[in-house]
Amino acid sequence: MSPIEERFRESLAYLDANDRHEVEKALETVKIWHEGQMRKSGEPYVDHPIAAANYLAKLECGKNTLIAGLCHDTVEDECATLEEIERAFGTEVMKLVDAVTKLTKLQYEGRRSQRQIASLRKMLLAASEDLRVIMIKLADRLHNVETLEVFSLEKQKRIASETLDIYVPFARLMGLWWMKRCFEERCFPLAYEDRAIQWQRHVNEHRERLLTARREFCHSLHSFVSVPIDTTLTRMTDYELFLRCDSDSEILEESSLLDSISIVPKDAHASLEICYAILADIHQHVPFKSASFRDCIGQPLTNGYQALHTTVFLSHNHQVRLRIQTKSMLEYAEMRKYSSWMKDKENNLYRALNSLHQRFIPHDQYMMELKNDVLKEKVSVFTPAGEIVTLPSGSNGIDLAFALNPDFFARLTGMRVNGQEQEVTHPLYDGNTVELILSSQDMPEEFRALWRQRASTGDARTALQEKAQDLPQNELLAEGRLLLTNECQKHRLPAWLLFHAQCMQRALCEQSHVENFSVLLRDIGAGYRPVKDVMYTYDRILKHPPTWATRFLALLIVRPHVLVLHARSTMLQLDISSDDRPGIVHEITRCFADRNINMSSFTAYSLPKKGGLYKIWLSMDDFEQFSDLFDALLQVPGVKKVSRVQ
Repeated sequence: MSPIEERFRESLAYLDANDRHEVEKALETVKIWHEGQMRKSGEPYVDHPIAAANYLAKLECGKNTLIAGLCHDTVEDECATLEEIERAFGTEVMKLVDAVTKLTKLQYEGRRSQRQIASLRKMLLAASEDLRVIMIKLADRLHNVETLEVFSLEKQKRIASETLDIYVPFARLMGLWWMKRCFEERCFPLAYEDRAIQWQRHVNEHRERLLTARREFCHSLHSFVSVPIDTTLTRMTDYELFLRCDSDSEILEESSLLDSISIVPKDAHASLEICYAILADIHQHVPFKSASFRDCIGQPLTNGYQALHTTVFLSHNHQVRLRIQTKSMLEYAEMRKYSSWMKDKENNLYRALNSLHQRFIPHDQYMMELKNDVLKEKVSVFTPAGEIVTLPSGSNGIDLAFALNPDFFARLTGMRVNGQEQEVTHPLYDGNTVELILSSQDMPEEFRALWRQRASTGDARTALQEKAQDLPQNELLAEGRLLLTNECQKHRLPAWLLFHAQCMQRALCEQSHVENFSVLLRDIGAGYRPVKDVMYTYDRILKHPPTWATRFLALLIVRPHVLVLHARSTMLQLDISSDDRPGIVHEITRCFADRNINMSSFTAYSLPKKGGLYKIWLSMDDFEQFSDLFDALLQVPGVKKVSRVQ
């Protein structure tokens, strides 16, 4: 008996005698099916499915999940058919193996082919009804990652890239943090190569500078916390920091981003109140950042996570995050076992997958929504009533309004985030308290046209698009024209040429794969087509005209030197036309202050008929930030037009 088989048999102790006997019987069958098959390392191939099943046993999965884990490669390797599996172990095991096999057959290529996406959709459709499919595939991938050396270098890189792209988010969503850490530590150096080596050097240097002070603080905690505790410096993986800092080593200098300290009472049966007592002891002895405190014990996250979070100052420029949990909370956070998923059919992952499969959408949109709505990290925000709403990272007030009540769309005018007024397209962050501002009257339609473009979640975007179907065609055309005009202003591209030259419209429609310009405007106004994609196509046509007529027109216009902002700061001027009303200057300048954008000059002019004109010079180094500012200014009540002059 091999060591891995011995460990697997020992790990089955949690099963009752009958279930354990069935699993062991299945083990003998799978050994026969894989007999004579070897891995490239020279080890018997059957060690791989046994190792995968052993990880499932670690999660205390049921007998059918364990048997499916043992059989997960038999169909792909042609050791057995689905019919043979069904006869031997039943329909439930066969369905699990079939769903896992569909994902195993996918070859990751960064951009997946249509056939690959179709297979992935089938697998995730099965997973939306039974998360055991994902559990089995995660266990299979974990053993492959731990034994990467048996594969060729090219296949190692492919497995590493796919693991970071698809399996790391699923491990995080399933609450399997130990598995997520293993994936990231093994795959980051292979997928990113030289960039990973350079980043690891930056992280190690920064971590070393902070380590002594943090160790001393951990030691000092025992002197003033009134109950016995265990303290652990919890290191984030290099890949997690790479994503959080957007691969920018300067952002890494922010000490509170790097790692954290876990504080757990030694008493395994400690009550919830002990965590609050520990927090009080710490806050009495150490300066803390009041805005950082978060109570996820009194108000657990929707995935069941519980902890007290706070950030303390070890020195003027050294902050560190603390996480206070009982042992049971820590175990739940690190590794959600099978039983907690099976009794929680309303968890976020089930809901997100079900939502993804409730409507037919094209394959490209499916992949986008899978990554943005399901696999993306989540943020939890609070309503004034104390309700917790969990949304994908990057969500804004539009997405929150849909999550609370889709009927809010018609009367939504803005929101207050932690007491400060913000436009509804402003992104929300973990721990924000958000109050939606609702009008007694319906909002103007042009605001909702912008929202259809800026909604982050697929559900909110679809709800807005469905409402747009009831609007008259002339309204959708006018909204599409307005959105396209504003986008031309952002890029300083000639809108007049686009709206008056039929040859340019034909070229744009051909490259956008749409039958005519009116349909294109309607799709933009209804939110079916991102206006920024249309603008990039228009820009490409001007740079590389496809016909003699478009070449002639492109030669007639004087293209500005800067169409998209670069890493080096660019000075530009905005003209803002608006009504002249009390408070509008404050609301305009708040859009800049909220984004930490410096205005080099601000000049205001009074115009006839109670109008105002504001000329603003500013310095920008990022086009996406500029685009977000532009949209925010358009949402200030009373603003009529925003123009990029230089």
